[in-house]
Amino acid sequence: MESKYSEMTEKQKRGKENNAINFKSLFKQRDPESSFILLIVPVILTIWVYYGKQADFGQVFKGFHSRWNQDFYSAVYEYLTAFLLMFWVPFFIIRMFFKKRIRDFGFQKGDARYGWRFIALVLPVFIWAAYVGSSGSGIQSEYPLAKSSMGHIYLFLIVEVFYLIYYMSWEFLFRGFMLFGLEKRFGASTAILIQMIPSAIIHVGKPASESFGAIFAGLAFGYLAIKTRSIIYPIILHAIVGIGTDIFVTLRLSG
Repeated sequence: MESKYSEMTEKQKRGKENNAINFKSLFKQRDPESSFILLIVPVILTIWVYYGKQADFGQVFKGFHSRWNQDFYSAVYEYLTAFLLMFWVPFFIIRMFFKKRIRDFGFQKGDARYGWRFIALVLPVFIWAAYVGSSGSGIQSEYPLAKSSMGHIYLFLIVEVFYLIYYMSWEFLFRGFMLFGLEKRFGASTAILIQMIPSAIIHVGKPASESFGAIFAGLAFGYLAIKTRSIIYPIILHAIVGIGTDIFVTLRLSG
């Protein structure tokens, strides 16, 4: 009885030692890049949520409060902070620390044939989803972010260009930097699931339909990126849904 107790105690000690070793060796393993990605992505998203969103614009640029189109500038601010944090920070890490090409993280044409066939297949569904979603009061109160642009075509076009840059940045962070960066260590299927989690959670606070849709989109866009080895096609689909929603809401409220 005593020997069994001693044996269990020794196993528990070894388990604690192994756990301590694993924790200390997070960045000393054969694939330290994945550990760094899992650490830096939450940092990037936390900074963006607390300092880079539309609501934070007034604290940074106090002189815009009296402008009739203040929401236009604050929307552009949110899109540009996403561009800085979600595109340029990962780009800098990939080039300067990982010493790799951004094409290794999906910034390439990839399997164009599969990508365009996939887009052609699901595009009617995505446009229909954007149209139906635009009828909801929650979506209409949320989008477009720059409501002042709805009656001014030039402002609307400008903000939608920045919106496209935002989607490129978003997809580069989740379906590029995170997905392809974690694929080697966890495998494609698990990497798709991992990157889907933060990309869906960060939608909390948005209309429920959008938050639930983000779970599906995270899986679908992750799958598409892996199959084509490119983030170009997820960018196209994501932008169509987002910009399409802005257009449909504007048409509904202006009609």
